[in-house]
Amino acid sequence: MTDSERGSQTLARGLSILSILRDAPDGLSVAEIARALDLPRAIVTRLLVTLEEKRYVERMSSRSYRLGPELIALGKAVRSDLRDIAATVLRDLAEQVGATVVLVMRDGSHAVVISVVEPMNTDLRLSFRLGSRHLLHQGAEGMAILAGNPPVDGERREVTAARRTGYVVSAGEILPGTWGLAVPVGAGDSCAMSIGVIAAQALDERMICQRVTDAANELASRVGLSGELH
Repeated sequence: MTDSERGSQTLARGLSILSILRDAPDGLSVAEIARALDLPRAIVTRLLVTLEEKRYVERMSSRSYRLGPELIALGKAVRSDLRDIAATVLRDLAEQVGATVVLVMRDGSHAVVISVVEPMNTDLRLSFRLGSRHLLHQGAEGMAILAGNPPVDGERREVTAARRTGYVVSAGEILPGTWGLAVPVGAGDSCAMSIGVIAAQALDERMICQRVTDAANELASRVGLSGELH
């Protein structure tokens, strides 16, 4: 193996550790990480030492590891950039449909609202708190993200159906008395974002779906995600 190949392998393993820790907010031990990645404990320990030095992970009192402050700071920067890139797309969509539009990102087993745009051309507006979190399997936005990933046992039928239709509809799951429709951003098997429309009553599902899908394709193009939704 060449030095370049060894370097690529080390980087890939380090990123795999970060991905494992992303889904473990309570942290994981060296043994648990090694078992999950099928790697020797010695290799995992060396990688964790380097990641800890760079503050990408931090060691807890229980001798487990979790994501560190540097990675969290990078995540905030990414979200800020995404908000800037998405601003025009979301604003145009909100005005077209006359309803609140949200951009949601996956964070482990949760969906996090990273951008909210309310329409200016209507007297009735629904507010949605920036930074609010909910489980991925609750609400149209989270389920749309799940639909953009491979099937898993026990998933909701709405998620399964969304892989065929390209969108998810929910009612009152996050905000009582509201209706929502969401579409995953980007095609493939590793979706991490969705765009959703939230209204006080059910809207024209076919029209909203097409508008949101167009917006999702536009955003995917702007951020360099491959594939188009249909």
